Amino acid sequence: MIAADALSRRLLELGVKRIWGEALPGSDDRQVPLHVAVREADLAVLLADADGRIGEVDGRARLGAALLPGPILHLSSKPGGTAPLQTVGSPEEMLDALVGPTGVLIPGTMALHLDFDLHAEVPEDLSAAAQPERQTVLTLDPSMAGLRFATVVGPGVVRSAALDGLRSFSRAAGSGVFNTWGAKGVERWDSPWHFGTIGVQEGDIALAHIHDADVLVVSGLDPDELSAQDIGHPVTQEVHPAQLGALCTRWETTQDPPSERPPLYSELSGVLTSAYEDDSAPLSAARAALHLSGALPDGGMAVVDGGPAGFWVARAFPTSIPNSVVVPAGDPRASAGFAAAAAMICAVEERPVLAVTDAAGADTPETAAVLAFAQERGVPVALQVWRDPTQGDTVANWTSADQHVRLLEEHLDPEVVRVDDVPVRLGEMAGLVGVAGEPRTGLRAD
Repeated sequence: MIAADALSRRLLELGVKRIWGEALPGSDDRQVPLHVAVREADLAVLLADADGRIGEVDGRARLGAALLPGPILHLSSKPGGTAPLQTVGSPEEMLDALVGPTGVLIPGTMALHLDFDLHAEVPEDLSAAAQPERQTVLTLDPSMAGLRFATVVGPGVVRSAALDGLRSFSRAAGSGVFNTWGAKGVERWDSPWHFGTIGVQEGDIALAHIHDADVLVVSGLDPDELSAQDIGHPVTQEVHPAQLGALCTRWETTQDPPSERPPLYSELSGVLTSAYEDDSAPLSAARAALHLSGALPDGGMAVVDGGPAGFWVARAFPTSIPNSVVVPAGDPRASAGFAAAAAMICAVEERPVLAVTDAAGADTPETAAVLAFAQERGVPVALQVWRDPTQGDTVANWTSADQHVRLLEEHLDPEVVRVDDVPVRLGEMAGLVGVAGEPRTGLRAD
């Protein structure tokens, strides 16, 4: 066995399906991640970021990988993510660096300079000396059963497949569940346990009335979406997603769902309901998001660039299925091209996908590079561009919202690379802003 074989084995354990960029050497008789040759390093990184972020169909974590000149191994699940370059001088150091790597639980990125001979012979049983961090099992005393709990969860709960544990805790504690937009679907949109998507607008935390609770439990949060510090509750317990199910194991009863939802749910619903029901054209942005959700078949996902389109999908996309929608967190400029890249990967994996960007996203060189690469490789990718004619965007004049429904049917089974404009009133935000304030930094267009 050579050092590259040991690396391939570890990458497969981390869920890496393919290596973008340069080829990793290896023995002919060993299982290795698929190699996809990509000439441009930036494009290889973008594809790896998207590969890791979309995860498996059920939301379980995986990492995307790109091998760049150096050689540098880029491992990521965060579109636009960056990391300090860490040099590893031996196969043993490499394996140690890949114990509990960044990006598995919470979207993130790591970069390793492989400063050793990948063709060097290594023992068949070569393994890491480092040990993964042990998680302390936390349980809550039954005397706390009378306290009021609030629960906020992020994408780490989905990526670690901890939904059963989350629901076990929330039912025992009688706590409604707030999710960030990276954890949409952990509770059905119409479940009495679903308290709303939090972290999209500046006023979300105040509308959630979290500070009325005695204890806040947070789990799996991506700080680029929302952090415990952003919420600022004086009694906050951060819990690893895998430990959620253990919190109330000593409690003897379960509770009914809370009798009322907070204003974050009720007041935003009041604004969004009329927008959902608006069947005029150009489309209301909420109606367009509703169409995305309704069109997806089992195992499908919507992938949406940050910015105005991403804001509306993060706010208005209703779902009961985890990992059915991904909008990257952080500066939309850093993650440019994500929607097209994720759509290409889904096409390769034969996963139904609907990809969305806006006028700014469509014009980026990153999106153009992905579409050209898909064309070169013969991968059919469909991308819809939400353009706002009320903001000066040039777009065809549609007569009915039903045209969008028909377009989505075509986009679920494209035959070629195609880009289609959709007239959407993205700037029509006064109602939402009046209730919950401006979009938070990670979803702004600026």
